[in-house]
Amino acid sequence: MNARPDPSAEAARPAGASPAPDRGPPPAVTAAAPSGLSPVHALYYGRHRMSLRAGTYLALIRMMGVSHLVPLLYGHTQLADQTRDRLARTRQTLRTLIDHGLDTPEGQAAVQRLRRAHDGLPAAAADYRYVLGEFFLEPLRWNAAHARHRLSAAEQALLLDFWLGVGRAMGVPDLPLDLDAWWAARSDYEAHHLGHTPQGEHLARLCLRDVVTLTVPWGLQGAFRQLMLATMDPPVRRTLALPPARPLAGAVLRWLAR
Repeated sequence: MNARPDPSAEAARPAGASPAPDRGPPPAVTAAAPSGLSPVHALYYGRHRMSLRAGTYLALIRMMGVSHLVPLLYGHTQLADQTRDRLARTRQTLRTLIDHGLDTPEGQAAVQRLRRAHDGLPAAAADYRYVLGEFFLEPLRWNAAHARHRLSAAEQALLLDFWLGVGRAMGVPDLPLDLDAWWAARSDYEAHHLGHTPQGEHLARLCLRDVVTLTVPWGLQGAFRQLMLATMDPPVRRTLALPPARPLAGAVLRWLAR
């Protein structure tokens, strides 16, 4: 994980993650969302719901592999002691942004909550860009590798535009404007900063335990954890010292997820 990757965007992008036509006629990206909801709501809660949910959950776990940030999170947010409560607050804030958009009173209040939550955290701009990027890059990786219905180029653009808006509202500087640049930046950042720490492993296990309880019915939570292990980026899973999915369970769950 310490070798510097090929700097080309093509090398940085995971296999299959480039914009690709969908398998079958896609509905219009801007299909009408329920009244009062933002256009991106239809993306998150339509036919790509599994990709965006599993990918977002895996993004939260992936961040626990950033070795220099984990000790800060450990002390700054009491994440180890209040894992489920903090994950629930994060989910609710993101849900508000997805439902209402950034240009509404609800969305602006959600941004202010995010800004307050990060006040005093001694992180660099590159750290904030990495964390922001995970909220769309990991769902895109999951969709490209595991989903039956691929996000179209237009849907990927909608997702990127939404998260660029979040980044600008948060005051994150120097945001790349295209996905190729984001994939390259992620690859470079992780080559320098991804590494095992005892705190990161602990937080990753807590997140894996608790994040599924936010939205997955009780009887399916164990299966969903196995799905997450089966579809986690293998180098990240090894960095965090998480166990592999049970072989048969992983194969069956990957098939069901399609």
